[in-house]
Amino acid sequence: MAITLNKVRSALVPATMPLAVLAGLPVLFLSRSRRRAINFSTGLWADMSSALIGLKVELTGEEHLRSHRPAVFILNHQSNADGHLVAKLIRSDIAYLGKAELSKQRIRGRLMQWGGVVLVDRSDPTRASNAATAMIEAIRKKRLSAAIFPEGRRSHSTQLGRFKKGAFLIAMRARVPLIPIVIHNSIDAQPKGQTYFCPATVQVEVLPPIDTRQWRMKALDQHIDDVVSQFRLVLGQGSSQPVADRDLKR
Repeated sequence: MAITLNKVRSALVPATMPLAVLAGLPVLFLSRSRRRAINFSTGLWADMSSALIGLKVELTGEEHLRSHRPAVFILNHQSNADGHLVAKLIRSDIAYLGKAELSKQRIRGRLMQWGGVVLVDRSDPTRASNAATAMIEAIRKKRLSAAIFPEGRRSHSTQLGRFKKGAFLIAMRARVPLIPIVIHNSIDAQPKGQTYFCPATVQVEVLPPIDTRQWRMKALDQHIDDVVSQFRLVLGQGSSQPVADRDLKR
């Protein structure tokens, strides 16, 4: 019975995005501000989808979510619940990096692009570079904060994967702080092999902002290693496993 209920709740989750966008239209018409409408819809979507999933958050370091904006927020990636967590935590003035495959989802893909998602084709280095440039421009000119999963793909476990360099380069070139968000157990909300969500309480720790204004390319690998070590320390995984992805083209 519980599994059936979880499947029904999960099937309703996609409908929350267009509903949140529709609810934001009056804000758009009254304020004449697309950004205000997007912020309203983002927060509403986070609340509706989390309520359906049964997703709750135990949060440490909440003050760091607002102390420095714009910023580049980086998160480890365990399950599909993480996208809902990003919206629930950051809520406003967010620019996302998303995989290019989302463009094949006609409704959801278009809504996400309207909401500020920059799609990245990881198989094409040129397009990936263009996406990073677009993200830097959104940070500098629109004062948006980036939300990026540096592992790229979901790990489907609590073990931290390799970090790609894109998020770190964006923060360095945009000259904004890097803010690590450590997700402990979002895999509980969608265990490996399941296509539906389960009610779960996810522990999240937001670490203090890291100043990137003095970073230089020649020391970038060391900076990334230092950040990954922070994630491993908080997750209790030590530092013996591979850390940064050394290939800039990835």
